[in-house]
Amino acid sequence: MNKADFLDWKRHPVTQVVFSQLQERIQTLQAMLGDSAGVNPTQDSRYSGAIQAYKDLLLMDFEGDEETQ
Repeated sequence: MNKADFLDWKRHPVTQVVFSQLQERIQTLQAMLGDSAGVNPTQDSRYSGAIQAYKDLLLMDFEGDEETQ
């Protein structure tokens, strides 16, 4: 995959729907965390980790050689 392929994938309608769903999950988890933070620290950590993982997916950028297939 090269950078152009990666950018095409990020702009693809299916990818955009997936990204939209990830955004919704982030918002839901943030709301849940805001409502119950401190009640269950283990669950708080899971929510925080999930939020960060979803954000990492949304913010990913092309890394690698331009001509890698």
